[in-house]
Amino acid sequence: MMNEVGSSLFDRREKSKLNIVLNILIIILAAFFVLEIIFSLNFSGIYVVGDSMLPNFVGAETETSPGGDYLYVKKGAKPDYGDIVIAFKDDNADKSKRTTIIKRAIAFGGDYIKLYRGTLWIKYSGQSDFTQVHEDYIAQENNTPSLMKNNFGSPDGFLVEEGCVFLLGDNRNVSEDSRANGGTNFPLENIYGVATKWSLKHKSFITAMHKYFKFDLPAMFGLA
Repeated sequence: MMNEVGSSLFDRREKSKLNIVLNILIIILAAFFVLEIIFSLNFSGIYVVGDSMLPNFVGAETETSPGGDYLYVKKGAKPDYGDIVIAFKDDNADKSKRTTIIKRAIAFGGDYIKLYRGTLWIKYSGQSDFTQVHEDYIAQENNTPSLMKNNFGSPDGFLVEEGCVFLLGDNRNVSEDSRANGGTNFPLENIYGVATKWSLKHKSFITAMHKYFKFDLPAMFGLA
């Protein structure tokens, strides 16, 4: 009789320990999914496509081919000078058609901008003189001085309209950006997100992790 009682108590203790372990695992999994939801609401993974941001970002040949960098953007963040952004680019012929592009925020509403032999000059809003911008992120081989697109704007500069941002790719020779069609202002509302500092700092690690675990390509792509 005593042996049966002892055995029953032992079984209950073991089941109790198992239940505690299972409950802990359930709590951990629930917390993981909650954090995943919160993360996905605030951040989005971006797969870089095209050569417009060389040498700072390597882009894949196509959206489905390997070789591109990964980074994360803070959705809805307000860009500042020099920030890497993901923006919507509208089709001039069909406004309902949009592509996404990865570029650098260069100037904002009220600023005047011009490029002379690849050198960037900005007259910031409220100022009377142009200031040369030293772009140490631009590679010389990607910024040929004689190219027409690297000589942009009149001597008085190109005005960035209020509520807009002027975008340029780091690979100035090939990037299709705000220089197109004589100058294009991107509305700030077309900015999908701003690249996070932590993802830029750890870009190589994030890219390697995505490649190693063979993650699915994100829904958003940075296009040249």
